[in-house]
Amino acid sequence: MLELKNITAGYGKKSVLENVSVKLRDNCITVIMGANGAGKSTLLKTAFGIIKPMAGKIYMNGAEIRPTPQMLVKNGIYFVPQKNRVFPDMTVRENVELAMHSWPDKSIFDSRLDEVLKYFPDLKTRLDTRADTLSGGQQQMVALARGLVGKPKMIFMDEPSIGLAPKLINDVFHKIKDLKEKTGTAFVIVEHNLKTLLPLTDWAYILQDGGVVYDGSSNGKTLDKMTASVFK
Repeated sequence: MLELKNITAGYGKKSVLENVSVKLRDNCITVIMGANGAGKSTLLKTAFGIIKPMAGKIYMNGAEIRPTPQMLVKNGIYFVPQKNRVFPDMTVRENVELAMHSWPDKSIFDSRLDEVLKYFPDLKTRLDTRADTLSGGQQQMVALARGLVGKPKMIFMDEPSIGLAPKLINDVFHKIKDLKEKTGTAFVIVEHNLKTLLPLTDWAYILQDGGVVYDGSSNGKTLDKMTASVFK
């Protein structure tokens, strides 16, 4: 769906990514790994149009684009940011309703919400609950529900395990796998917690010093050796 070719990107005049090329595939869970400062979040933000590349090209379904968040949301690609996943003083329902700000027909929201709640039964009884009273795992589910209510083709997630207890991390990652299989939504995940996530993913990239040092299956001895080297 999305392809970044020979991307150099960063902040101000300082580049973080240098000549990076990645493909973000349909109906696939892709994990982007690397040590702190490797450029993982920068890559995600560049793909979503939050950061403008200094060099390189970005393609959607083979056509070159200059992405903006509004354009990508319109084309079914959503972003779940790191940490601030929900608006704490709003209810669960109000948080999910934020997804429809660009919808031409908002009357379909209730039916879409009913569809999404099939995947998040714990939220059904909490729609009128303030988001700041929920556990970290529940807040992550609200963020996922907000993304899914628009029937996206792809969801970007930046460090979804931050602030979650080990059991909740396991629950969130398995929920992502389940959602991919049941809805066909692709996920692109920047993550440090690899022990739980990797067995559930399809494709992996490892970034090191702003470049791609691994591009391949998320299973196998080659990836094991690379992760052992990068994260030693």
